[in-house]
Amino acid sequence: MARTHPYRRVLVMVREGHAEAPPFLLAAELAHLLELELEGIFVEDEALFSLSALPFARELRLPGHTWQALDPAQMLDDFRAAAGEARRLLADAAARLGVPSSFAVLRGDPHGALTEHSRPEDILVLVEPGALRAATIRTRGGESFGNRRPGLLLVPSRPAERRHGIALLLPAAGADAIEVAAAIARASAEDVVLIVPEDAISSAAEAEAALREAGMPPARLRRRRVPGRDAGLIARALRAAGARLVVLDRAGVDEDLQDFLARLLAEAGTAVLLLGEVPAAGSAA
Repeated sequence: MARTHPYRRVLVMVREGHAEAPPFLLAAELAHLLELELEGIFVEDEALFSLSALPFARELRLPGHTWQALDPAQMLDDFRAAAGEARRLLADAAARLGVPSSFAVLRGDPHGALTEHSRPEDILVLVEPGALRAATIRTRGGESFGNRRPGLLLVPSRPAERRHGIALLLPAAGADAIEVAAAIARASAEDVVLIVPEDAISSAAEAEAALREAGMPPARLRRRRVPGRDAGLIARALRAAGARLVVLDRAGVDEDLQDFLARLLAEAGTAVLLLGEVPAAGSAA
């Protein structure tokens, strides 16, 4: 089927620190299944370089727990080693799935690099502890897209094993979320599981019709009802459904978005793909 969702690239952004393989593997799989470009960027934090030049700057070194002066040359070596590891992880994940990839190293403000180099048609994968803060990120090209933001792929620190299925959270399932979930499920031969809170039952038939129109066979559509929209209830439903990825829309989440996402990641062990527009001021998000 012809692609109708707006996404064109999976952009993996890495800062200093030890990178793990799961985010790179999931990013490469997403690029493969959705037929997107795959690009990695490592950002050397300019502020840390400036700090290391100050005579009073110290760091706590492990395992000896001793304070030492910051060494700009050592910091550069550390950055290069971390960037090399990230480049290798991305290349290995891409090669495994036959996905072309590219990788670049930049120096500057990490947040500035993110807003400068990301576009509303990207799906971001942020390999850093503060990834949840990007849930409402604004990008350089955002003005021409209204409230649209890049997609954001969040990978749990402890992913559940042996999962199968793509979940859609209702009513937080806009047109982009439905199209992307259907495209992933079609390409990977998986079911789409609708997570349906009691107060969203009326939207389930409409969502199923949209999924069928997007090419999903009726036999591969399932429903799982939950008694409310609390993140804990939804996490239990995701575990019971065995879903490995849940796709949801920013505008459809009633509670605090960062807290909601954090609870899903921690309690469900399911990767989260956040899509759609940032709600207008005064609406729930």
